[in-house]
Amino acid sequence: METRKENTVAICMATYNGEKYIDEQIQSILHQTYHDWMLFIRDDGSKDSTRERIRRYSSDYPDKIICIDDPSLKGGGPKRNFSAIVSWLKTNYDFHYFAFADQDDYWLPDKLEKTLAVLKQIENSRGGPVLVHTDLVVADAELKELGKSFFAYRALNPDMKDLNHLLVQNNVTGCTMMWNKALNDLVILSAEKIVIHDWWFALVACCFGSIACVKEPTMLYRQHGKNVIGATKVNSLGFIYKKMMGKTQVKETLRRSVDQAADFLECYKGRLNAEQIKTVKLYSELYGHGKITRQWIVIKHGYLKQGIVQTIGELMFI
Repeated sequence: METRKENTVAICMATYNGEKYIDEQIQSILHQTYHDWMLFIRDDGSKDSTRERIRRYSSDYPDKIICIDDPSLKGGGPKRNFSAIVSWLKTNYDFHYFAFADQDDYWLPDKLEKTLAVLKQIENSRGGPVLVHTDLVVADAELKELGKSFFAYRALNPDMKDLNHLLVQNNVTGCTMMWNKALNDLVILSAEKIVIHDWWFALVACCFGSIACVKEPTMLYRQHGKNVIGATKVNSLGFIYKKMMGKTQVKETLRRSVDQAADFLECYKGRLNAEQIKTVKLYSELYGHGKITRQWIVIKHGYLKQGIVQTIGELMFI
């Protein structure tokens, strides 16, 4: 295992058919005001020129950009690809700080510097596992602003980070995340029912450490029509119509959050305290009850989504 300097940030980027935007993203990382980082990129079988572009950057910046080409790793979507990168890093390197990066976004120059400063401040005051995330500017394919704040765009309150709320809805955006080794060592990514990697990280940090938010944008969140997970403006007529027409998908998302809770309990029941076990168990068994009882449980125990529109939708389709 190769040990890196204590302040080096390991940036994890998962790619797939990203030739259109990946150059802009990598250039934005290269131009960060904080220079002590390494970028690890794993491609998930792209059919375009993404792999060639990654290899070119790896050749041009051999000490900064590493192309992970390990045939033993299994991808298949961003969740598994990011999980593969994190697992590979645990085996091959010893870093103290980590961050996620999407292939199609654009980082503002001080993203790493601002996020790491907050993370270190918490480490120095409290220690333990720490996760820091930030706000984002929502942008179109040409990086023109659609919304100044992702939190406002999605009607999210980053201060709402209790376990009950996080079980039903994640408000930590993975592409803004930075976390420390203490948290990384706790994360078990082999669970089958993980909905998405950043949500799982948030649950682990909530139960065993600290979650903090930089309430200003550190990047442009590009929306180009082919995002695996995009940003739809909450509370708009279009959003309400889309959710009403896609009620099957809403129901499935709620069920997946419950299944994820069951896997989380199985993975961490030896570490969770009694109150946390009770909270996770009750939510994981939600579909063992009838609809009226399910509605009563989520209201009484605060397993509620954020924003009035999303809360109404949850109660309708739970």
